[in-house]
Amino acid sequence: MDQAIIKVSSKRQITIPAAIYKKLGIQPGQKLFLEVHGDKLIIWPKTKSYTELLAGSLKDIYGQTKEEIDVYVRKERETWEKTPS
Repeated sequence: MDQAIIKVSSKRQITIPAAIYKKLGIQPGQKLFLEVHGDKLIIWPKTKSYTELLAGSLKDIYGQTKEEIDVYVRKERETWEKTPS
């Protein structure tokens, strides 16, 4: 876990240490989230792309192979109500 001691300026500003700034890939002008948990502050970079953030997050949820996914879809379709023709 990276840690640093920082100082709050008279204008309530803080400076992010260079090593942490680089590690997180923060860029000038980028927005950060700030959250309070009890007596702790948590700061993290705002996601630039929610598509990139979520990409792959549902991997293998319906199966790991094409065949497993086909079985899953077939079973789901069997539960659908049939409409009269």
